[in-house]
Amino acid sequence: MATPTALRLGAQKKRFSTADVALAALVMAVVGLMIVPLPTWVLDLLIASNLAASVAILLVTLYVSDALRIAAFPTLLLLTTLVRLALNVSSTRLILLQADAGEVIRAFGTFVVRGNYVVGGVIFLILSIIQFVVIAKGSERVAEVGARFTLDAMPGKQMAIDAELRSGAIDGNEARRRRRALSRESQFYGAMDGAMKFVKGDVIASFLITLINLLGGIAIGVGMKDLELVTAVKRYGLLTIGDGLVTQIPALVLATAAGILVTRVASEEPDTPLGQELATQIFGAPRALRVASVFVLILAAIPGLPALPFLVIGALLFFASRSGTRRAPIGEASANEPVQRGEDAEAPPRFVPVVVPWSLDVSPDLAPLCDDDTRGGELRRAGVRAAASAVQEVLFRDLGVPLPAGRVAVSDELPERTVVLCLGEVPAKSMVLSPGLPDSDVAAHLVEESLSVLRRRAADFLGISETQVLLDQLEQVSPATVRQVVPKPVPVVLLADVLRRLVEEGVSVRDLRGVLESLAQVAHAEKDSLNLAEYVRSCLRRPLSHQLTGGSGELEVLLLDSMIEDTIRGAISRTAAGSFLTLAPAAARDVVRAVRRARDAAEGATSVVLTQPDVRRFVKKLIELDMPELRVVSYAELLPEIAIRPAGKATLAGL
Repeated sequence: MATPTALRLGAQKKRFSTADVALAALVMAVVGLMIVPLPTWVLDLLIASNLAASVAILLVTLYVSDALRIAAFPTLLLLTTLVRLALNVSSTRLILLQADAGEVIRAFGTFVVRGNYVVGGVIFLILSIIQFVVIAKGSERVAEVGARFTLDAMPGKQMAIDAELRSGAIDGNEARRRRRALSRESQFYGAMDGAMKFVKGDVIASFLITLINLLGGIAIGVGMKDLELVTAVKRYGLLTIGDGLVTQIPALVLATAAGILVTRVASEEPDTPLGQELATQIFGAPRALRVASVFVLILAAIPGLPALPFLVIGALLFFASRSGTRRAPIGEASANEPVQRGEDAEAPPRFVPVVVPWSLDVSPDLAPLCDDDTRGGELRRAGVRAAASAVQEVLFRDLGVPLPAGRVAVSDELPERTVVLCLGEVPAKSMVLSPGLPDSDVAAHLVEESLSVLRRRAADFLGISETQVLLDQLEQVSPATVRQVVPKPVPVVLLADVLRRLVEEGVSVRDLRGVLESLAQVAHAEKDSLNLAEYVRSCLRRPLSHQLTGGSGELEVLLLDSMIEDTIRGAISRTAAGSFLTLAPAAARDVVRAVRRARDAAEGATSVVLTQPDVRRFVKKLIELDMPELRVVSYAELLPEIAIRPAGKATLAGL
């Protein structure tokens, strides 16, 4: 049997893979290139490897279907830039010391530019200008805008993921996968924004190194080796130009690869290479190709222009347009195309039974306020969206409930200046706007009226999916707490039930970490959601006390006579299925009348009833139908330093 030590050693061996060792060796070798002189044959090998690597990376960017498939590209760009600069240092050392930098550099200086250092210098300058002014600058701008737009779009994308999760369109695993992909996307474009600075800096560094090599070589040739100025310029100029070209060409290739990557838009079809996507989109427009072929053929008829090249190109464009005609146009279907028959045509449509959580139905005369020409659709007015967003923000701030995005639609069935709040597509409140209400105040009025209903029904928006969303968010900042409590000893279903019971009575669950830590103390022995909710309430006494007192430290309450509490306590029946109140109807009516009388006598001084902990939830059940506005709290749910001010006392005397 393997010992723990052996298992740990095995795990460490897995961590240090061959790729990790090779990467570390590469970085150390780059550092060594800047220090240790190299033989010319080693430099030839490294230069050839650098050129091959840049071409390979360019081809990878052409064939990759999504930029995130090569998310390590910013780091790769930094490493390749560092390698090129290290090769520049090594080649500079050989050029200045030996006037020989290997066969590759000599070939670029003699064969590529035919031994003419003036032509080589011009080509080097042209390549530098193309890379710096065109490719690097454009790619940098695209990366900058892409990073900013990606960060700006993150909240909306996260809300869309949450909405799909709440509606049941995706499960928790898919939601987590999408959030991770969204996080990787933002990190990638942010890193690319910074990595493009390496590309621009590499161009400047290559130009300066080439200039230094030329001046240094001339100085050494004339001053130390007694060469004629022309001879020194020719010898060191060719070597310097060759060195500049073997450095600038791979840099240009990598800059092009970076530009392709940041300008690439993900294809609708997965795993579609760039070449196939371009061919589909270009040849999918045969009319444009025909017009282009006609234009090129017209150029062939112009006197003075060579006819053969234009005729060949025009013919190729014409045949390409004919080939594109046989393909399906992009985003279009032929009007004469017959309807396909088979399994797909005969398959019945799939209906997803998703109910809109909440919505505002607006009468037709209010449609101009919503700035929407089409009725029945989602409205686009910023004010209405801001109002809906404000409702979400306020409800989450006060109760910790993640309210989904609301839908606003025009309904032809409503009378003038009427707005109906629907919960689960069922009307919950009808609001008639007064004629004198300014249009600028409509959104604020709708927010206020909607919140009055949504606060009472907030628990309806806290289901299993919403609870899982809250857990996923908490797990990012406090993973140990979530893993120790959910799903054992508290399943998500039980946790959702506890949270709903808290929210039903206006207790905020924003401090989900505190709720989980409270449940962790008793959930191993207690599985009843009612009892768990009561225990959590006592553990949340600090935020609950602040909520009730408004931070004043004083609380006016209605007290219950000991006879009422004893009557309720004696009617509690405890069974294996839980605790129930078996109070006689007449006695229950007397208790309700006593509380109502005390409330009326207090003349609105308070909306809080204070009881003993063991009868609190039963008192709430008794009075919630007649007096839903009254909060019922126990002594255990208030901080000891809270000053209790009795505003009245409910008693059975006189009933």
